[in-house]
Amino acid sequence: MKKYLLAYQINGQTIGVDLQQWNGDDLHGNLAMKIIRSGDTIPSGYVDISSITNWDKFGESCANDYMCVRFEIRDLCRLKKWSGLTNTEKDVAIKHYISDNPTDAVIYLMGKGYTQQQAQGFVLMSWHKYHAKLLEAANQRFYYLKFVVPQYLSLTDAEKLFDDASGLIYEFTALGRFGIAIGDKKSGVLDYLMSTNDYVGKGMEESGLTLIQGTWDSFRVALYSILIDGIYIKY
Repeated sequence: MKKYLLAYQINGQTIGVDLQQWNGDDLHGNLAMKIIRSGDTIPSGYVDISSITNWDKFGESCANDYMCVRFEIRDLCRLKKWSGLTNTEKDVAIKHYISDNPTDAVIYLMGKGYTQQQAQGFVLMSWHKYHAKLLEAANQRFYYLKFVVPQYLSLTDAEKLFDDASGLIYEFTALGRFGIAIGDKKSGVLDYLMSTNDYVGKGMEESGLTLIQGTWDSFRVALYSILIDGIYIKY
């Protein structure tokens, strides 16, 4: 689900754009920045500042986790395509390891004076740093997902679900593999929970579990919102 980065305005000036410093009293109890989902109404006093550079600068300060930010930067970069990015936006894309063709990043860095070896090493380090933050977010999302599962299944069935999907859960939390729908080359935990791709007819719903409330569709929506959209209340 698409998200938007909003900034509060003080006397017609936008925080983070026009104002780099401000007094807390000027916020009148509002957050300096916040994130809303597609379909939500922009609250009074806020403006949309969603952009590649603004998500990079401010996103992590108000998002639940890093992946919320990277997904938005990735989608904006893909919309503009590599050739349509400014140099600053290309720097951000490389920082978050966003490129359908990493060679583009290497060629760009070589144009800035890097040797080919240095450029390749820089891109590799960007991947390494991005992947560490990906795993941190994946583990955090799974932590909150574990609280949702027993709301729909008995604890016995919840444990069975975790046992049945243990290999896929490992791939998610240790390797950052979501599933085919998110761009991975093979099915992942998302496919098992949604009964898609390799798990059509043999996913979560077909595994003999019994719901204690709601429907399978509402259960899947609740899991998807955490696993993919990063929507959960942190505590």
